[in-house]
Amino acid sequence: MTRIYDSIDRLTGTMSYHRDRHVVLAGNIANLDTPGYRPADLRGQAAASAPGAMVRTDPAHLTASAAADSRLVFDDGGALVGPDGNAVALERELAKIDANRVRYATSAELISRRLALLRYAASDGNT
Repeated sequence: MTRIYDSIDRLTGTMSYHRDRHVVLAGNIANLDTPGYRPADLRGQAAASAPGAMVRTDPAHLTASAAADSRLVFDDGGALVGPDGNAVALERELAKIDANRVRYATSAELISRRLALLRYAASDGNT
């Protein structure tokens, strides 16, 4: 039963990440005509205890962040820079927003289905 609750918590965190990423991507579009503006994006960082997370194997290595859902805003330098120094490509940003929307909707649907399973189990199989 705790696996169901854990998955709901992880999916809730995923939805929060995609909501925050949407704000950053929408800010890129809002600054489409701002001279010298560099587009930003949001990248989630894995928790140190998560499977596949980086492990400190040498005392000289930096330690991993303890925050499970910390966010990192980074400069999305993959776009071409225009004559005014602005590197926002409208089509690229809209494509990222649409992909982000699909991931958010998928997480919401998965949470809805998990909660429906709990509701079904709590009702002893009666709908």
